[in-house]
Amino acid sequence: MALMRRFGKTVICASVFVAIATAASAAYAGPNEAAAEALFEEAKKLVAQKKYAEACPKFAESNKLDRGAGTLIHLGDCYEKTKQTASAWATYKEAASAAQALGRRDWEKLANQRAAHLEPKLARLTVKVEAGGVEKLEVKRDGAPLTEASWGSALPVDVGTHEVVASAPGHKEFKTSITVNKDGEKVEVTVPKLEPLPKEPVAKEEKKEDPKPAPIVVHKGEGGGQKTIGYIVAGVGVVGLAAGAITGLMAMSKNNESKEICPDDGACPSANTPAGTTRDQWAAAVDANESAKSLGLISTIAFGAGAGALAIGAVLIFTAPSEKAVTTARAAKVRVSPAAGPGNAGLFFSGSF
Repeated sequence: MALMRRFGKTVICASVFVAIATAASAAYAGPNEAAAEALFEEAKKLVAQKKYAEACPKFAESNKLDRGAGTLIHLGDCYEKTKQTASAWATYKEAASAAQALGRRDWEKLANQRAAHLEPKLARLTVKVEAGGVEKLEVKRDGAPLTEASWGSALPVDVGTHEVVASAPGHKEFKTSITVNKDGEKVEVTVPKLEPLPKEPVAKEEKKEDPKPAPIVVHKGEGGGQKTIGYIVAGVGVVGLAAGAITGLMAMSKNNESKEICPDDGACPSANTPAGTTRDQWAAAVDANESAKSLGLISTIAFGAGAGALAIGAVLIFTAPSEKAVTTARAAKVRVSPAAGPGNAGLFFSGSF
């Protein structure tokens, strides 16, 4: 790495730079060093044309790519030409440090002399901070952070306008600008205690009530359906009782007819016709007797089935759930089917309740 920048034959303030005008650069130059050398040469040409405002950035970039005491001295001189006294002073101080590291006492002495010459001319800006106690407070001058140690200190600044910004989380930002009009001027900026930002309203948390168990609703038609079936079954029972009564009366009537011919409890002998009775009368009495027996059986079955159906209907009606019931009742399912066998007949009831 080139540690010393060649000054060339161009004389910049001959009385100042005579000691470094013939310094040689290192033999090897890498990509950064080559770029730095090119920028350095361009900057020197601009200085020769007195285009200092254009030359200073090129000197600065050259030094950034390849730091050198010679480049820093040229940069400091360029800053002097553009009336950037504080920047020139700081650059000379940096050049003296770089020259000391190189063992170049002559360059170190020159840089220190130039810095000492400018020091009385320095304008200074003091930033006072009254925002103590604010957590994570950050103060910047011209975009560069100012450490807490520098608060309240008169620090060198160039002539011109400077911006001071203070910020902290949860607080309003403070920003102000101040103008330094001439070398040697002393100005102050006070950063007040930052104003807290208004707190965002916290949404009130709605009080959560204990969830109430949702009632199990009995749909209309389930309890009513059971009652309907109950009424139907009960109606079947009533019909059965009525049928039993009617067939019973019919059985009694037929039994009475047979008794007129066959007084022995209406039982007519099947072999011989009773005395004084014609064969037709005897046949009619036998038929009446058989009809009485059949009707009596049917009456008995109808009475039994009717009574059973009436009882089941009553159970269905009185056990059907109401619409306000807490639990859902299943609608009762009842099936009514006839039942018949040798010598008997009836109704068969089945289902769920």
